[in-house]
Amino acid sequence: SGRFVKHHDVYRSSRRHMSSMLPRHMKSFNNDDGIPSSPLDRPALSLIDATAIFIFAAIGKASHAPDGSIDILAVGMTAFPFLLSWFLTTPLLGLYRPEATSDWKQSITTTARGWIVAIPLGCVLRGVIKGYVPPLPFVIVTMIATLIILSAVRAAYTAVSELYVEMF
Repeated sequence: SGRFVKHHDVYRSSRRHMSSMLPRHMKSFNNDDGIPSSPLDRPALSLIDATAIFIFAAIGKASHAPDGSIDILAVGMTAFPFLLSWFLTTPLLGLYRPEATSDWKQSITTTARGWIVAIPLGCVLRGVIKGYVPPLPFVIVTMIATLIILSAVRAAYTAVSELYVEMF
């Protein structure tokens, strides 16, 4: 409870600062309680989510390269539909509200709620972009790998942010 109040205060002041820098049409949707729900309100968490999706794409691309090298452009092209689907759907599902990362169990549960919508949509978008339905093994590996990576990085974020709040 005390931790949540501290997180809430940190995010509320961060939200005011971020919102003051944005044009009116770009300000995030907030619920009646004024608690942020947009990736713009939690830039560190947004960066961590994007990094996790890039890590997934980089591992996939490197595993298919004969020498294990990584083509950054190819990684970006693979990550794009998943980034798009993640950042379009997860704010609507509450993944950027403070309680989404209030403890590691909540973090993993909330991540799964976003993952189950965003990642299949990312597979569909990738299929549309590439012009063919992704093969079933790709979809299965994508679902498993992204759940593990996103859950791990969000749980780590939660642990670090709890430690930071307790220290200060």
